[in-house]
Amino acid sequence: MDTWKQWALALGYTSIFVTPALLLAGVWLDVPALAFAAVMLVYPGLRCFVGCVRPGDTPLWREDTATVLDRLPIVYAMLLVAVIGLMLRHLAAGNALAGLAVGLSLWVTLLFATCVAHELIHRQGALDRALGQCVAGIAGYPVLGLEHLAHHARAGDTRRAEWPRVDEAAWCFATRRLARIVAGAYGSTSPFWNRRSPGPALRGVRLATAMWMTTLLLFWHAAGLAGVMLYAVVSAAVALGVQLINYIQHWGLGDDRLGSRAAEGHAWEDDCRFQAWVTLGISLHRAHHRDIRRPYYRIALESDSPRLPAGYLVLMVLCLFPALWRRVMLPALEHWERHPQLPRSPGRRLHCFAPPHPSPMHSVNR
Repeated sequence: MDTWKQWALALGYTSIFVTPALLLAGVWLDVPALAFAAVMLVYPGLRCFVGCVRPGDTPLWREDTATVLDRLPIVYAMLLVAVIGLMLRHLAAGNALAGLAVGLSLWVTLLFATCVAHELIHRQGALDRALGQCVAGIAGYPVLGLEHLAHHARAGDTRRAEWPRVDEAAWCFATRRLARIVAGAYGSTSPFWNRRSPGPALRGVRLATAMWMTTLLLFWHAAGLAGVMLYAVVSAAVALGVQLINYIQHWGLGDDRLGSRAAEGHAWEDDCRFQAWVTLGISLHRAHHRDIRRPYYRIALESDSPRLPAGYLVLMVLCLFPALWRRVMLPALEHWERHPQLPRSPGRRLHCFAPPHPSPMHSVNR
């Protein structure tokens, strides 16, 4: 591939910087809902212009390009700290009006930050993993590393809420999973409170928790009780958002439906190129389960993975309504079970509300 084409594709991954930049711009320009509005109203529509990833469509990156892409999450981590710091400075200097709008913009920013934390936590370097834990803590979800590595080790497990049951609503799954994760991380019998030398996983959750508490104190210093409430509520919303994404990625693919096949780690994928950019490849989730150490810029769409009928942002709203969710997702699931080699895709369209019994003639990936 030509050098300029490589850099053009690599440039797409810089979209991870857009949301924190919009958060800061919105606070500074007194348009606090700016980041939230852009993410919810503009981001989904970008698939119409950016296009789709094809199965196996991963460039053979030049060494200099790959090096830049490898450093990108580290640059993001530093930028996130700077943006939160400038936001707190602004809140300390003025009033904290329009708290809901600020909270929504901060929520989408920190939710996308967990994608960067996810990438860093999976890396082999100890410093990269520690930085990922710090980002997870700042993002309001300090248990990300602890729960996510266990998630990969228990593929398809619906009993322990690693995968949702096919008859389970998103709210029920999120509540069940969060209750288990929090109890395992911070409960009275958790090794978190053990004074003995901790293992890597425990050191990670302690570091992430320390970063979360530090950020909470900084919000208190900047805006008092209102700042504490803002960050605490946003942290809870980030935790919920992570579970909703988990639900979207794995619904219907657990051992309650697939039996022993679920242990293979099946997951829904979405071929929207922009979504792969802004989530650092999390939307190519089946490929991630097959090789958790592969960096985001080397992940490719699987040819036989089940395909989501819409992007994450659309489905995060949809999954809150169980009847509507099943009406849209069940045909997609049944089609993949019958025709795994002919996955359906919304292509460049915003959504693809499939008919109850899709025809194989219309199932070819566009």
